[in-house]
Amino acid sequence: MKITKSLLVAAIAGLTLISVSASARVSLEEASKLDSDLTPFGAERAGNAEGTIPAWNPDFEPPGDYRPGGRYVDPYKDEKPLYTITAANYKQYLELLTPGIQKLFKIYPRTFKMHVYPSHRDGSYPDFMLDETRKNAVRAELVDGGSGVTSTFGGAPFPIPENGSEAVWNATLSRGLLSSLVTERQVLVYRNGSHQVGETTTLRYAPYFDPNLTIEEFQDQKMPRLGTLIETHAPNRDKGKSYVVHEFINPKEQPRAAWNYSPGVRRVRRAPTIAYDSPQGLGNWRTTDESYGFNGAPDRYNWTLVGKKEMLIPYNAYRFENNDANAKTLLPAGHPNPEFMRYELHRVWVLRAELKKGVRNIYKTRELFLDEDSWLPVLVDQYDNRNKLWRTTMLNSINQYDVGGIYSRTSIYLDLVTREYFADGVTNFNKPRKYNQKPKSLSYLVVAQFCDSSPVC
Repeated sequence: MKITKSLLVAAIAGLTLISVSASARVSLEEASKLDSDLTPFGAERAGNAEGTIPAWNPDFEPPGDYRPGGRYVDPYKDEKPLYTITAANYKQYLELLTPGIQKLFKIYPRTFKMHVYPSHRDGSYPDFMLDETRKNAVRAELVDGGSGVTSTFGGAPFPIPENGSEAVWNATLSRGLLSSLVTERQVLVYRNGSHQVGETTTLRYAPYFDPNLTIEEFQDQKMPRLGTLIETHAPNRDKGKSYVVHEFINPKEQPRAAWNYSPGVRRVRRAPTIAYDSPQGLGNWRTTDESYGFNGAPDRYNWTLVGKKEMLIPYNAYRFENNDANAKTLLPAGHPNPEFMRYELHRVWVLRAELKKGVRNIYKTRELFLDEDSWLPVLVDQYDNRNKLWRTTMLNSINQYDVGGIYSRTSIYLDLVTREYFADGVTNFNKPRKYNQKPKSLSYLVVAQFCDSSPVC
């Protein structure tokens, strides 16, 4: 895979791992690029030379027919594909496709295709996040050999990254919603096209993104960066099962704290297994650490920031959230319906994870492709312990213009061996998500909140 290296990674030689001990705050002079050549999040402001990737546009205006609290209106609904990639012509585009996407063309030559639309880099994050990200550039540091980070708050910790450990923390700490309340479905699609369906309600509060806090208050109180409370509604065998999770910015110093509640025994227990590659989700289909592209402590891998390149990625996926499409139409056998997917050409960071010697995980190698404008993983390839490509993940995202910024939506985990896939975070058939409304306090997201009828009381 040909990598085009940007100025920010010119010091990276080949694919060698940059030692996390070399991590340091960037100089004020270097950080000033966040207001000139780079966006406040560290992306290149300019488009590409060919004009196929536009310049960053922070002045995007939402569609006039959007109503706050309703479903997002697609600002690009009248656009037509620039071209379509199929099994017949995909080899012309190999440099723009991940190995996982290439494999999908081989496995599903009759049905898999990619409609490529004009690229957009519209919208920006709230001023609070941008200001804190600028500050993070000159104050954030890795600790415990990259297992954690300190002196960071409110945004991406390393907008000008120097190594892979910094990049994975950007991917982890750039999901900038203060709070959310979401009821959504999970759909496991078997090889024959049959569905198993789950449904959950998830309440989140992120002190890390609380503008009413200071970084000193966040650090001194050793607050979790994120508190999550999840209640399961379906399938029936799991109805009422719930759990609370607290995440921290240094998992080595403060490991993930988790509790679960089972209505069968009416007890709350600590849940130490909600970590790393323990199975989670509907049918225990995916691992804990593959949610959102990567989730949890990064300490079991060596992380390499390979470079930056142009790639075709799922983006501006408003069409996928069409609530007029039934589940069988949206999620047929093999892969999601290509007519509801949208791909655009964007610059991405290529981030590789290699399992350390002496530790275990079902994935020996992971390759994450991070959107330069948001630091979100948008595509992920995962290899088994023989280093054979096993699973690939597509993470849809949209510009959530009511709260500001690019955010992940439905995650699609595809098994290239069993030919099953798992769609997580499907909101087409539920009420719209609620964001950044008056958040529950952190004290709400503790074990005491488990109650007889529902944890979301």
